[in-house]
Formats: sequence, C-alpha cells, structure tokens
Amino acid sequence: MRLLLLSAYHSASHRYWCEGMMAALPEFDWTLKTQPARHFSWRVRASGWLWALAEDPDLARDYDLVIATSLTDVVTLKACCPALHNTPLWVYFHENQFAHPISQRQWTSHQRSWQFQSIQNALCADRIDFNTAFNHDTFFTGARQVLKQFPERLPGKPLQGLEKNSGVLPVPLTERFAPFRQAPKDRRLIVWNHRWEWDKQPQRLLDALAGLVAEGIDFELAMLGSGGGRKAGEFDAYRQLLDHRVRHWGEADEATYTAYMRKAGIGVSCALHDFQGLATLEMAQAGATVVVPRRVAYPECLPDAHFYQGSETNAAADTAHLKEALKQALSTTAPAPPTAPENLSTWRKLADAYRQRIRQITVVKGSTTR
Repeated sequence: MRLLLLSAYHSASHRYWCEGMMAALPEFDWTLKTQPARHFSWRVRASGWLWALAEDPDLARDYDLVIATSLTDVVTLKACCPALHNTPLWVYFHENQFAHPISQRQWTSHQRSWQFQSIQNALCADRIDFNTAFNHDTFFTGARQVLKQFPERLPGKPLQGLEKNSGVLPVPLTERFAPFRQAPKDRRLIVWNHRWEWDKQPQRLLDALAGLVAEGIDFELAMLGSGGGRKAGEFDAYRQLLDHRVRHWGEADEATYTAYMRKAGIGVSCALHDFQGLATLEMAQAGATVVVPRRVAYPECLPDAHFYQGSETNAAADTAHLKEALKQALSTTAPAPPTAPENLSTWRKLADAYRQRIRQITVVKGSTTR
C-alpha cells in the first residue's frame, strides 16, 4: 500500500508519532509531508493550499490512503489536489481546540475558527481517531456546544455520524527509555522535561519548589525541555533561590537529556493541558515516580501515578497541592512504585491495531492493496 502521511504542524509530539508509525509499519510505502511547527493559526487555516500551491508532484500520485493530523487543512487540500479527491482519509487528533486553553495573546475568535476547522476536517474524513478518551470526549462535548449556537437548524445529525466513525488509538511509546527502568535512581532528583511555555506552567512548579526550600526539604532539580534557551532567563530569581539544588537549567542537548532521564527519581507535571502527555509517559517508562495533577488525560494514561488534586484555575491551590505531593514523594523511605509497564502503550503492543485500522479504512472505501 502507498500511504501519504501529512503533518501540517510538525511539533515534537507529531514528529514522534509519524516517525514511530513509519518505523513500526515498514511494510507500507510511506510518503511523509510536513510543515514547520510555527505560526499556528496560519498553519491550521492555510496548510492545505500551501501544499497545493507548491505543485508538489508527490501530491499528484495515486495513494491508497491519506493519513493526516487534525491540524492539517485537509478540506482545502483535497479540493485543490485532484489526485486526492477520492482517496480514503484518516484524520488523527493529537489534541482538540475545545479543551485547549488559550493564552492572553490569543483571541477567543481565533479559537472558534480553529474549532470549526477541526469539525470540517473530521466531516471530510472516512475515519477519525483520538489519542485518548479524554481527547475524544472533550472534542465531541465541545463540538456539540458550539454547533448549538448555530443560528439555523443544522440538517441531519453530523456529530452523531462522526462519533460512530471515531475511536481511541493512543500514540504508542517507542522502547527508547524502557531499559532505564533497571538503572539506579537518584530519589532526591526531580526532573521537569516539558516545554518552557505557559500551558505547561513552569511557574507553578518553581513556586512549589520555593515552598519546599522554605520548609528545609532536601532535593535536587533538573529543568529540561524545549524552549529553555529562550524562557529560562525569565525565572532567574528562582534559579538563585534554588541555588546549589539546580543540577541543570534550560533546554538540554540529547546526551544530557538522556542522562537525566536515566537517573531521575521523580518526574513532575503541572500542565494545564495534556491530551496524552508523552514527556510524562516517557518519564514513567524510564522508571521515575511521576507526580501529576488529577486532571486532563493523566488519570487515563497513568492510572498508578502519584496524583495531587490541583486546580487548573486557581494557581495558588495548584501550587500548594503540588508542593505537598512532592514533599510526600521526597520524604518517604519507600517511594511510590513506578508506573507498571503494562499500563503504558508501546508500538510493540499497538502496531497491529494501527495496521488493522489502515487496512480497515482502505477496504471500506474500496481501495485495493497493491
């Protein structure tokens, strides 16, 4: 089979999924097309015609299936590329704009536009899948709320048909960090391995750690993750307060990142949104005790994590709950056991499910295997 894989906003998690899928399913003939992970609003609305205007000969080929991330403007792409008109389409949702928080720099009107775009993409698809039940459920709940505001009665029951043709298929982990489970752990070492952005809330973690310092709790910290080169300087006052406890501060190179993943005793997240949370899942895979809020996709993806109640809207309460959870994880002589391997989705477990999904869509649509 010849498969066209489209990733219009090729961020780290989307790249991880694309590369993992192609490696796990080598029997298919893959053509991957990507666009950079920048200018989000423009990418969501214009990626389809950007590809079409490029007159890329790869988009004029005959494919058995198009697989696209939900941030790809597949409606315009199919309309502008005749060779793709009747090709089966599978749209995969890493996230949705109904449950995604917006920053102060973003406009609610922008988000409404993105929401309608995602509904259009789903209606254009022969099949849609989500990485978690949390993602699936918040998408349909949000879509119903938005469409109820439509000033006229909508014909048919579009969301009912979509929901019947949808499912949950997690982004599987590679085996990259699995061998680290047996490595010795530094139980005092807290590792934060997320983007240095507002939605991941490094501020709340640092406030919680400042509270631990005030109480004389002993720990060490490695602040990793992308964007640390630009953002780390915004928190210099915290770095000075944490002083000798800081073992790394800012975006890490590959070797440094891997070294800290190997020896991390505690992994932590305080994100306002995570539709699956791959960075945290990898920390759990590496054998760290993961401390996460009881919200978004974490209870589903990490059922045996070390949870704190937290609050998305009340930063002070969220920080206080996180501080107590970290204090407990650090003070116990018998830390909570790491996430059981059987609770983590990997390509070894899910490759067949992906293979079956691809064949199912092409067979239903009437495509034939080459």
